[in-house]
Amino acid sequence: MKLVVQTIQDPVRNSCWPDQASYRWMSALPHLAWAWEFLRRNTGYRSAYKNAVADSSIGTPPENNTARQFGLLRFENPDRDALVANVFWRITDCHEVLPLAASAMGEGTASGTLNLENLQCRTTVCPPDAQSRQDVLLAQDGRSLQLAVFGDTPLAEALLVTPVLPSPARTDRRLRAVRRLADLVKHGWLRPFLYPRERRANRLVHVVQALDGWQADASHRDIGIALFGEARIERDWTDPRDHLRDQVRRAIRHGRDLMAHGYRRFLK
Repeated sequence: MKLVVQTIQDPVRNSCWPDQASYRWMSALPHLAWAWEFLRRNTGYRSAYKNAVADSSIGTPPENNTARQFGLLRFENPDRDALVANVFWRITDCHEVLPLAASAMGEGTASGTLNLENLQCRTTVCPPDAQSRQDVLLAQDGRSLQLAVFGDTPLAEALLVTPVLPSPARTDRRLRAVRRLADLVKHGWLRPFLYPRERRANRLVHVVQALDGWQADASHRDIGIALFGEARIERDWTDPRDHLRDQVRRAIRHGRDLMAHGYRRFLK
């Protein structure tokens, strides 16, 4: 696996965080993309990425075991948002990764094949490892489909099969991934209706903005202004029932939890 060396900026110094409009694009993100949006704000992850970049620049291979502690197969640049990031999750951590066995296509087999060159979405392939496994990421506008392909047969010539009886916890995700793959082979791109927006997206947008404000050392009042508008803060901030203050505190607390470990809940 090759790690591209890139500089990163610290999100806690993001001067755009008070601008609610700059977060609107996130409301369309599907479930899995939110895991990355919270992980990439994690200061521990950003530090580990910087160390991996430094090691690779002096000829030392990046330590993938460190990436794995975050649920990742390899490091990804945390400056890249969910629209452009190529995030490879570990199959043991993420139920949406589709395991496939690639075998030679028998004569007369009525099955389609996956030719990556014919696709209209972004494709990223990790070279085969010692177990003849290659990981393939297909991504487009925040939507993604990750494949873990076992076998030496080239994808464009392979019969692709997946276990018909996954563990009960993974059954729904496995069937959805199979449907997405079949649709991709037929249409050549990741069609949005198969990747619906996260049902809690509007709430999570507020949580992310509050988290960014907290990382920028903003006061709770300033975060409240960004979330609810200055007029409402002027009117209700000193209300003895503390409704707005509590909402800001809860949003920050929830964001910190999702950034630290809670992002893993989006992987299940």
